[in-house]
Amino acid sequence: MIVAVDGPAGAGKSTVCRLLAEKLGFVYLDSGAMYRALAWVLVQQHVEPEDSAEFSSRLARLPFRFHIENDALAISYQGRRLQEELRQPEIAGAASRISQIAAVRTHLTAWQRQLATMGNVVAEGRDMTTVVFPQAQVKVFLTADLATRARRRFLEYQQKNIPADYASIEAQIRDRDLADQQRSLAPLRAAPDALIVDTSCLAIEQVVGHLAIIVQSRSTG
Repeated sequence: MIVAVDGPAGAGKSTVCRLLAEKLGFVYLDSGAMYRALAWVLVQQHVEPEDSAEFSSRLARLPFRFHIENDALAISYQGRRLQEELRQPEIAGAASRISQIAAVRTHLTAWQRQLATMGNVVAEGRDMTTVVFPQAQVKVFLTADLATRARRRFLEYQQKNIPADYASIEAQIRDRDLADQQRSLAPLRAAPDALIVDTSCLAIEQVVGHLAIIVQSRSTG
């Protein structure tokens, strides 16, 4: 079974999907981490991505290992496990830029579909319901107002001791929203049959509980 969840930055997708997967005993697939991992490597190598056959071939040769470990996505590069370095603000910005390149999306979409064969999956991202898993049994679009999303991201950075200020974060999220919504390739939008959930005034536990009931009803219905 595939539960596909899309939504803008700061809507609570990562936390909700991780907890939902734990509650259901599903695999948690964080597609955003895959884009950030690729962005991190390209930044380290000073590579300018492009949409070409040569670049596609280069992507295929990168020594990544995307795999499922303890029911969650694990990412390694040249034997090094990538974790906190993928959460830096500059890497998130780079991931947004490369996500607009067809070669990148094609490469990572193939990986995401392969990983989803490992069992029941909760997959989160920005095109899970519309492009990657249009056949998903449950489709959800999580959203929240801009101020709420910026505040959540600001608190997240504070907890991880990442230097940031609220105004800059709000501006970055606003810019990311526009880029995601206006790109010609797999734009961020709710699938016609997706359940829209506004998390602005909801606790994480409420959202997880609500979605768990929906998933369980679909799995038995």
